[in-house]
Amino acid sequence: MPALATAVVALAPRAPRGSRPPRTTKTITSRDGVRCEVSQLAEPPAQLRFSMDADAARAVIEPAFDEDARQRCMSGDFTPALSAEDIAAARAMSPGQTEFALTYGELTYEGCTRLGEILAMGPDDVFYDLGSGLGRATIQAHLQWGVKRAVGVELSAERSAQARRAVERLEQNGQLDHSRRLDLVCANLLEGSYREATAVYLCCCCWDSTFVAQALEVLEKRAVNLRQIVTIEPLDRKFGLRPAWLTLKQETRVGQTWAPEGYPCYVYEVTR
Repeated sequence: MPALATAVVALAPRAPRGSRPPRTTKTITSRDGVRCEVSQLAEPPAQLRFSMDADAARAVIEPAFDEDARQRCMSGDFTPALSAEDIAAARAMSPGQTEFALTYGELTYEGCTRLGEILAMGPDDVFYDLGSGLGRATIQAHLQWGVKRAVGVELSAERSAQARRAVERLEQNGQLDHSRRLDLVCANLLEGSYREATAVYLCCCCWDSTFVAQALEVLEKRAVNLRQIVTIEPLDRKFGLRPAWLTLKQETRVGQTWAPEGYPCYVYEVTR
């Protein structure tokens, strides 16, 4: 199969705050028979063109994963149980995190497509997913958004290994674009440099306030080219954080496996 072309033709104009573009709802069924409703934009912004839609991304990416790691909606922790070492590492990194932090969830393909529409990134942008899990969103950003580089950083060695296997299968099938970089890193996200990052996604709903503050401090100091941060919890109301260098630009919803119809997300603009 030839390598996929993945260029973004132009950036989308920003929608006025509070506007609600038309959306469409459909039902999807996973391999194990779980059915769920997903919502996505009825039409993408007129000037934003991805190489594939959410369904096409699913058709390319899902077969690359092991059977027990296929994406399922609303089914809780469907991945193999984490090792004692991985659980200990997660608790050491964020001691106050909730038990739900060990229950796996991620962006749906529709949710990741919507995130790409929100960020409107181009061929000079670098996207980081901090806490990337099985790497789906990072892989989808590489294949669909047309970014210069997509990087996923995940602490769990087990999930990182599954993500690498998926990438290896995509590579074997000729489905990666070698003109642009795709990197999946097994590491503590507090240890990254992030110099190239222009947009960062933090799935921080289960992290404690201290760890979120540490992550933001790292990004403020090291991510010198950063323009946008997306979180799925409000920094002020959930964590009591009001970084002077970030301005809330947009509140919207994106599909997550535990809320495929849409879960809140918050887009912050870097204003330092």
